[in-house]
Amino acid sequence: MEIKIWKKDPKAKLPERSTEGSVGYDLFALEETEIEPLELKLVRTGLVIKSEPPYALFIFPRSSLFKKKKLIMPNSAGIIDFDYCGQEDEVKVPLLNLGQEKVLIKAYEKIAQAVFLYVAFPKIREITQEELPQSSRGGFGSTGGYK
Repeated sequence: MEIKIWKKDPKAKLPERSTEGSVGYDLFALEETEIEPLELKLVRTGLVIKSEPPYALFIFPRSSLFKKKKLIMPNSAGIIDFDYCGQEDEVKVPLLNLGQEKVLIKAYEKIAQAVFLYVAFPKIREITQEELPQSSRGGFGSTGGYK
């Protein structure tokens, strides 16, 4: 499998795996960015990434993002569609500062992880209530949660 990447900005850095055992490819900030407390910023990567079916691109936060900088990705994971690969379709990472101080993201700092996952497209069929399997789960969050 081969992933095609266009550097929309020539200064952009291609994704890299940090170790041989890494599942994700590190994504890097294109430029220095400041994020004020409770501010959401789309941090540029300078990259347009073309993934091919059946492997779709998902963007996940780095585990140290919150621990070190109090930053989260408000959508938890980003899904990059197969057809999001035109000249204006730059991958940007949404980061929200939950801390009480301004955060500085340096140019070329690791800001997220790109993971390529196999996706399937099953046929969707509507069924009737009578066709539902019997279940005694009791609804959302009912497997013995908190008391």
